[in-house]
Amino acid sequence: FKTKNSRNLIRHQLIHSSIKQFKCDFNNCNKEFAQNQSLIVHKNSVHLNVKFVCNFNECHKSFTTKSALIKHKSCVHLKKHKFKCNEKNCDKIFTAKSSLISHKRIHSGEKPFVCNFNDCDKSFADKSNFKDHIDRHRDIKSHKCIHNNCNQRDLRQHFEL
Repeated sequence: FKTKNSRNLIRHQLIHSSIKQFKCDFNNCNKEFAQNQSLIVHKNSVHLNVKFVCNFNECHKSFTTKSALIKHKSCVHLKKHKFKCNEKNCDKIFTAKSSLISHKRIHSGEKPFVCNFNDCDKSFADKSNFKDHIDRHRDIKSHKCIHNNCNQRDLRQHFEL
C-alpha cells in the first residue's frame, strides 16, 4: 500500500498494529479491530447477518459489503469488463483497453518506460512503477506501508473478518 497522503498511511498502518481499539461487544464476541470500519463489517456480516444479495436474473449470490455486490454486478452481469486477455491460461479481463495493453506487457516482456536519469537505463512495463522509480531519483518521498508486498489491492484483505 502506498499513498501520497501521510494521514492515509497512518490509518492504513493501524491495520497491522497490535493496538485494537474497536471491540465487538455483541454476545460476548470480544473480537477486536484496529479500525472502526472493520468492526462494522464484522458485526454486519457475522452477528447481524447483513447480506447484500444480487437480484439480477435470480442470481441470489450474497456479499458482506455493498461495494462487493456492485463490483459483482458490474463484472458478471453488466459485462463492464469487456477487454479480455487472449493469452493461453490467462483469464484476466479489464474495463479499459489501456489496462489490457499494460497487462499484455507481462506476457510479452516489453518494457517501454525507460529511465534515463543519470544514465540509469532501468526499464519498466508499468507506467506507475516507472513514475515511482523516477520519484526515488528525485528523492520524492511517498508514504508506503512497511509490510512487504502490501498494495492498495491487498488493502481489502486487511478488512476481512
